[in-house]
Amino acid sequence: MTRYRGYGDVTTGAALLFACVTTIAVAAGPQASNHAADGAGAGPVPVAVDDDTADHTAAVRLPLAQLAAALAPDARLQLFTITDQPGLHVMQAASLAQQGAMFARVVALLERRDMPRDRVVSAAAIAAYARRFGTDPAGLTAGNNFSTEELTHFFEVAREQGVVLNQGERTLQTILVRWRLIRQQQGIWKAASAHDFLITIPGLSRAPGGETIDATLRAAILSHELGHWQYFSDGAYAHACRAFWWQVLSYDERAELTRQLEDLGYDPSDRIVIDEMQAYLLHTPAPYMPIIDTPGPGGIDVGKVRRRLQEALARAGR
Repeated sequence: MTRYRGYGDVTTGAALLFACVTTIAVAAGPQASNHAADGAGAGPVPVAVDDDTADHTAAVRLPLAQLAAALAPDARLQLFTITDQPGLHVMQAASLAQQGAMFARVVALLERRDMPRDRVVSAAAIAAYARRFGTDPAGLTAGNNFSTEELTHFFEVAREQGVVLNQGERTLQTILVRWRLIRQQQGIWKAASAHDFLITIPGLSRAPGGETIDATLRAAILSHELGHWQYFSDGAYAHACRAFWWQVLSYDERAELTRQLEDLGYDPSDRIVIDEMQAYLLHTPAPYMPIIDTPGPGGIDVGKVRRRLQEALARAGR
């Protein structure tokens, strides 16, 4: 899918959110309805690409080693299919606002703490929720990672609930259909393959709160999200991470890591926190690391936990 879910931009000190979870907020008035497209009568909403742009944006096929060099040096929507990582697909949104318009309610449904798992909430509800975390009332997500099965689940819940997709969500749906990652079969949204996985990152741009997404920060976001891809696609790696969580970490260490991730807005379920733990500890550059040392009984030493995780993975051949 993130204050990287809470990381601080070292230049501005501003809080952002990396993907599995995002600092999600869509500006909306208090009377906005779940059954109206987001933004209808609700004030300003994040800018999203229109359907025509989505229709004419083709995916580039390349190996992972060539991805960084292929990312545009400006605010531009780009799509990539990674040829040497079967199932991996990468979207660079033109901006954080565009990315947030596409994914805010997806993240709310699938990953955010204190949000319902059985319904798509209104834009007003997300804006109110985001204010609890001090976020700007605009679509904002530093990065995302979702399987296409998770994305079709969002579209299905919205369809069954009678929720009208906002412009960003319609654009995302159009992109995924034309990318042949999802399809509608007898009126039901389905993933083309259970093995497809989408990572999204923002293009180089200025965020709604004034922060700058530069090449260094974008690379950090991409690294974090690729960590989630490894957890999704490499069963032995994921198993070793889960074994480390349950068999190596103490109860107090698990509790403290969960507490910090929950404070960043993550759902505290094992499904989320183990994946986030490995993505932060092993795939997130130090300047953007939101998990911190907490001394004393019940605390953690982040460096020691990281080394123990690395050792556990090495023993598992990963």
